[in-house]
Amino acid sequence: PRQGDVNGQQQWLVGISLALGFDLPVDVKIQLNDIGGPSAGMMFALGIIDKMSPGDLTGGQHIAGTGTIDEQGQVGAIGGIRQKLYGARDAGATWFLAPSANCNEVVGHVPNGIRVFSVSTLSDSLKVLETIRDGGDLDALPTCEVGNSTGS
Repeated sequence: PRQGDVNGQQQWLVGISLALGFDLPVDVKIQLNDIGGPSAGMMFALGIIDKMSPGDLTGGQHIAGTGTIDEQGQVGAIGGIRQKLYGARDAGATWFLAPSANCNEVVGHVPNGIRVFSVSTLSDSLKVLETIRDGGDLDALPTCEVGNSTGS
């Protein structure tokens, strides 16, 4: 407790803060330069899954993506997706995982040489990676289309 000013009068105050915490079975340390904000969350999660799983999650393909991620695995929108699409293509990626909430910004702005898939959850992202890796039916996967801001 501490004493503080409330509407011009001194009163004793007690504060409580709540925060989510996770007790993971392994230590996870990610150290990257020049990465700011939460927009790499989904890709970090996929990288951790890849490291902890047998085999190669991507099948050796150059796959880029972006999106926040919450504790339920929901992928959220990010800023600057158009620039990230061109940056991914320029870095050699041929596939890109985009948050479905960003589809309205993706349509009409996909650079040549890269194919974009719409994802809403970590499970969606894993399905896209599995389909690419296994040479599955890419046309069956959700993409960003005109008039559909949540993917198809």
